[in-house]
Amino acid sequence: MWFEFDLEKSKQKFSKIKVNNKFWDYNFALPQINDKFFVSLGEGGTPCRRSKQFGEKLGINNLFFKDETQNPTNSFKDRAAALLISHAKSWDFHKIICASNGNQGASLAAYTSVEGMNCLNIIPKIIDVGKKAQMIAYNSDIKIVGETVDDAIDYILKIKDFENSYQCTPELNPLTLEAQKTIAYEIINQIKIPNWVIIPMGSGELLVSLWKGFNELKNLNMIDHVPKLIGVQSQSSSPIVNEFLKDFERKIEIQGKNTSMALGILVKKPIYKELAIKCIKESEGTVIAAPEELILSSIEELIRDEGIFAEPSSALTLAAVQLLDQKLLFEPKDNVVCLITGSGFKAPYILEAISSQTKTIGKGSIIITKLKILAQISLSSIKGITGTEIKTTMETISLAAIYQHLKELETKGLISRKKEGKNVLYFITDSGKKVLDALDVLITLL
Repeated sequence: MWFEFDLEKSKQKFSKIKVNNKFWDYNFALPQINDKFFVSLGEGGTPCRRSKQFGEKLGINNLFFKDETQNPTNSFKDRAAALLISHAKSWDFHKIICASNGNQGASLAAYTSVEGMNCLNIIPKIIDVGKKAQMIAYNSDIKIVGETVDDAIDYILKIKDFENSYQCTPELNPLTLEAQKTIAYEIINQIKIPNWVIIPMGSGELLVSLWKGFNELKNLNMIDHVPKLIGVQSQSSSPIVNEFLKDFERKIEIQGKNTSMALGILVKKPIYKELAIKCIKESEGTVIAAPEELILSSIEELIRDEGIFAEPSSALTLAAVQLLDQKLLFEPKDNVVCLITGSGFKAPYILEAISSQTKTIGKGSIIITKLKILAQISLSSIKGITGTEIKTTMETISLAAIYQHLKELETKGLISRKKEGKNVLYFITDSGKKVLDALDVLITLL
């Protein structure tokens, strides 16, 4: 179920949107909320960059990366958080609740924090540590339920104690689709109509969101066709891909124990499975399950060739480009867009990769610890983070050692501090951001 609008009245407003638009510039195409309730941290308007090197290597002249890591908390879910929290405010809710496997919970924690609202995140045990760290830093309450997000959603559906809270679980609130469809609007505004859009799939709601956005523009005759959508999952967890391929008797053999490095899309019972498949077929698109071993190499290629540090779920889109290009799916003139949904700083894999490549173990360990601390501070850059909150996500190091690292990072000008009551909050500086941006160089050198 989703919202339907009379968008014909808004056709002229679409034509006036500029390339550097932001999320709320599309408020005329969203569920109507009084603008006095709008909440924003500067989300939307993310770049759709032409490939610097990788497209040329493959012979795809028009390969683009829609980089959602440029949002305030470094993921596409900031769009949903802006709309959901604004809607909650307009209904005079002071508490929100969300079951998620990371990005949505992290975004909501940040947006509720700046609005002084209470946030309860129901999360599974299996979650990227950086996303959990963001929730903690933004003072979200956390309850851990089950192994995967499916367990968290089941829990939230059964418990009746949340009736006074606004429901922000992405699979249970259709406003999530409305917020995320703005990614499609931006792509059309930035590069016109792509031939293919490659999207990582967990529950399938992101793909459905983009289909809805493209389809609305088609119904307004602003584009003459919907781009072909490609849904990608890991071979280790590919329920939507397997259902799509069922009629072709090409079911993917699940690797391992149905887990994946791509924790952001680790969903065993995707609520949007059938609708996602319908959207893919209507767009004349396809699906692919990428081998798990391609994830790390794709992350490194994105860093080295494109300057994008993507989380594992996002790196699957690059793996999909390579695999589908080998199957001769793309023409050289095709416009192909890979959706990069979240930052690699939310997952520790690249930092661990640097550690494994370090020749001097002692020195390498110190570098990795400092990089991890710097990454955690970066993820909490809106509100700042305390040393104790950093310790919560780094259990193998003492609090005293963390404060020593913080002192050294501050001395080097990579972080700054601010006293707030009894707490000392740490923020990343421009110099610190440059260090993190240079991770591709570190991976090469160490």
